Amino acid sequence: MKERKEKTKITLMIILVLMSIGLLTLTSCEVDDEVTTPPVIQSEGNGFLAGNIGQGGLMAGDSEGKVYYRSESDHWALYKANLDGSEKMKLSDDRISNINVLGGWVYYTNFDDNFSVYKIRTDGSDRQRIFEGYCSNLYVAGDRMYFDMRDESNMSHVYSLGTDGSDLKKIIPEASMAYYYDEAVYYISNNGLSLWKLNLETDVNIKLTDKYSTYVLVDDTGIYYWSVNEGTFNQMNLDGGDERVVLSGGDYYNTSSQDIYYIKSSDNYDLFRLDLETESEERLSSFSSKVFDENGEVIEDLTNLSEYDFSFQEKAAFIYLIEGDVFSRGTLVESLSKSGKVDCLMHFDDEGNAKFWD
Repeated sequence: MKERKEKTKITLMIILVLMSIGLLTLTSCEVDDEVTTPPVIQSEGNGFLAGNIGQGGLMAGDSEGKVYYRSESDHWALYKANLDGSEKMKLSDDRISNINVLGGWVYYTNFDDNFSVYKIRTDGSDRQRIFEGYCSNLYVAGDRMYFDMRDESNMSHVYSLGTDGSDLKKIIPEASMAYYYDEAVYYISNNGLSLWKLNLETDVNIKLTDKYSTYVLVDDTGIYYWSVNEGTFNQMNLDGGDERVVLSGGDYYNTSSQDIYYIKSSDNYDLFRLDLETESEERLSSFSSKVFDENGEVIEDLTNLSEYDFSFQEKAAFIYLIEGDVFSRGTLVESLSKSGKVDCLMHFDDEGNAKFWD
């Protein structure tokens, strides 16, 4: 009897040990699941801001105070930082352009892979190629992306693709992507370089203008574009009517709300802003008009300067608008001492001073 009790006791102990191991295993599995399962973020809205893609898409924002950008200081690698330039973090060594940020992902075209489309998480993990091809003018909207891609004959066509790389559709042959707004694709026809609009819901296609157009931007106030041959920045309503000239001259146009930002080559390549409501123009920068050598020293005598001598002037070029802040890719003397290069990303403060940012 005593021996039977001992056997029963041992059996119960074994069962308890096995149950404990099972519970620990289950608990361990539950913890592992919580750690390895990435958060699901719904992709709503757009991955681009203002006319930033039309400026090459070298900078983008996430509307939460972070800037994602191509570093001029580090071989065009992909970085992120705060708006003030602090807490810089490299995400990838890929040399990138056409940056979009949406739903916890950064989308871009990769120069090192013949401009194929890639995505990477905003923390730098899970880098992957979405689509192989010579792609440009990438606009991410919701769970779709729109871009143009060149074929074997170097002819561009506009495509739509799921953000997971599925469901590729050629939506406009022989055209280049110009903008995306409110379920409509704006594009430039390869035949005549005219501006068109395709409504994706109704499949209605209309010509907006015969003029050679670039720096296209669309918002609730209308359609904006630079007429290259006329040298004017124009506005029309969303149906293509009531066209008017907003500005003459200038370059690198970008628009946010009621403000238009642009560069004037005739005014020392400075940055200007036009308020559409008041029609008042404001100069936002004051670059030096002097010519500098590779050491940042002023070249006093320009008569002996040959075409083979290195020289540069301070200026702004591409304009990027992110959460009310204004950035530009250009050249600064300050950049030489900060990165050893004249090309840089600069930030404009409230007083119009251009400061080295990267």
